[in-house]
Amino acid sequence: MTDDVARTEQRTSGRLIAVAGALLATAVLALLATNRVAKAGEHVVSTRFAGAEGCRACHPTAYQKWRNSAHARALAGLGERERADPKCRQCHTTDPEESDAALAGVQCEACHGPGRYYSLDYVMRDQELRELLGFRQTDEKACLRCHTESTPSIRPFVYQEKYELIRHDEPESAAKPSQG
Repeated sequence: MTDDVARTEQRTSGRLIAVAGALLATAVLALLATNRVAKAGEHVVSTRFAGAEGCRACHPTAYQKWRNSAHARALAGLGERERADPKCRQCHTTDPEESDAALAGVQCEACHGPGRYYSLDYVMRDQELRELLGFRQTDEKACLRCHTESTPSIRPFVYQEKYELIRHDEPESAAKPSQG
């Protein structure tokens, strides 16, 4: 019995060391990849977000769906006073404290989490690693952070109905441009 416990503890320790090593390597590579993120997301450099333009290269279908949505225009639809109001910015921007136009509106990372560290290609291919680095699958709770009973709206928020308007989980297999 104690041998089984020891082997289980040994495997768990080994996994923790592997995850810690992967996190450290990812953090170093992410810091080295800052130029890629900065170019893709215009002048978003000193932030934990990659910006929707950074997501576009690998997810063009999802990006186009977002680009044509009310989420993309969320900040622009507010009046000048509301655009400066921190309470309004909580739901109408990707990062309420960031005034960079490259993060205006409700972008990918408003729902999926800040992507500067998980947006690297090899991280996105590893579900466990990308989730460790902040990627979130979305669900109704993610929407209800902003779409509440007190949200100004003409009609009540019905998750399944609204989800179909923004759904973008189709495979992006042909999304990657060929290199060569």
